[in-house]
Amino acid sequence: MRHLQLFVLALLLALFSQSSAASTGVSKPTGQPGCQTEDEISVAFYRHFYLKNYYWVCETQGVPATLAVCPVPSAWLDDLKACVPWAQWYWSPTELPPSEPNPAVA
Repeated sequence: MRHLQLFVLALLLALFSQSSAASTGVSKPTGQPGCQTEDEISVAFYRHFYLKNYYWVCETQGVPATLAVCPVPSAWLDDLKACVPWAQWYWSPTELPPSEPNPAVA
């Protein structure tokens, strides 16, 4: 009986720790710049980390970048800062932008 109580307690602790970790709102970065520096505005275009035919556009300092999309048969090539046909696209390592958007206040 004692083992059953310990098992139930361990199960409840595991479920609680998983639910509290999921509710923290921590997500993987997408490469979206916060556009908080002059350098980010002058570079203007940043790759999306997961969607290869999307990219971020910094237009106004202090306003997070907006998402843009390449035409259908192309992908964003960060080395050229341009959309290119898929046949010309190649992988390159991702780098975090100089700033990230400020977290939303709940």
